Amino acid sequence: MQKKRKKYIVAFVLLSLYLSLIESFIPKPFPWLKLGLSNIVTIIILQKYDKKMALEILLLRVITLGIVLGTIFSPGFIISLISGLGALFTTMGLFRYRRYLSLLSISMCSALVHNLIQLIVVYLLLFRNIEIMNRGVISFVIIFLSLGVISGLITGILCEFLSLREEKRF
Repeated sequence: MQKKRKKYIVAFVLLSLYLSLIESFIPKPFPWLKLGLSNIVTIIILQKYDKKMALEILLLRVITLGIVLGTIFSPGFIISLISGLGALFTTMGLFRYRRYLSLLSISMCSALVHNLIQLIVVYLLLFRNIEIMNRGVISFVIIFLSLGVISGLITGILCEFLSLREEKRF
């Protein structure tokens, strides 16, 4: 059983890395904007497997991307790791209420939390000297969070389309 689990972990890490690669070819209005297609893998794992596996795959994906891209321990890596963990824990918490919530709503809430944490970490790491209560910054934050919710909506629609409603396998 353990060998089978490890094979699934490797397969899901590769799938999430592949989705991240595909995502880099999608035209974006802003260079830092991502749809979060690899989050589909997280939702699949939480729906069909367990929380521990989802955490392992998230950590392996972020660390592998950091190593491959040469950004490990850079601000981008730290932002990705912390916001990914925050979004994952949000998703896990919302999955407790899966009977009442759709994958669409879970995905949108997780995307919102992911982007909020990104903004907080970016501010703490890079922009502590900037006045955040001006119109330009507030407009950027509103646009950034709105785009995040829209990307969560797209991810949620894809997850619902895959109709991930089977029982857990482990």
